[in-house]
Amino acid sequence: MGEAHPGAQNPGHDGVTRMSAALTGGVLLKCALRTRSPALQLELGELARECVPLAESVGAHAALETDETYVYLFSRESAAVNAAVLSRAAEEAATLPSLEGAKIAAAKLLPVFDRPGASRTVAPQFHYVVEMDVAPEHEADLNAWYDKERMPGLAACPGTVRARRFRNPDGSPRYHSCYDLTRTETLTSPPWLAMRATAWSGRVRPHFRNLKKTIFKRLFESAL
Repeated sequence: MGEAHPGAQNPGHDGVTRMSAALTGGVLLKCALRTRSPALQLELGELARECVPLAESVGAHAALETDETYVYLFSRESAAVNAAVLSRAAEEAATLPSLEGAKIAAAKLLPVFDRPGASRTVAPQFHYVVEMDVAPEHEADLNAWYDKERMPGLAACPGTVRARRFRNPDGSPRYHSCYDLTRTETLTSPPWLAMRATAWSGRVRPHFRNLKKTIFKRLFESAL
């Protein structure tokens, strides 16, 4: 648990859209406001270079139905992200004009799974996030389900550009899965719904805790 899944691959988006490198983790900033400021990309690039060890890329996504923006500050060495880095990143982010007045929480993300999707050659427009904890006695089964069935199956659905999963080693929610999508209709497509209906899915689902699902509009993801 916490190591890269053996099936992880380079997402290979060169020439399509800027994406973070495969199997990068780092800092997740959960910002309690919805922003689409054109200045945010430049501001986050400067923030990442200043606060995150070996900063590799930044990304931002604005929730469609709630006042939230999720910001990723990816690092080439996510293990170097510690409590001091998280605290400073959150404090400095709160001073950015594009995030003015927002309550900001920071979490460490360690990469677990990363695979290009069936629609890897298409620029993603949306970012779907599933966050959860799990009953401790079912954690091994959840991880096996996610990495052997769930993530590969959803990556293979038409409309999925990339499927990634992260672990937060220090807090809750412990698991963070995210999917870059070409369209929101992917979430209700027959292939996607079929993955929800498997026997293994039915076995692990009752043991989810603190489940949160959010669909975001992708603002940008860019290398530094």
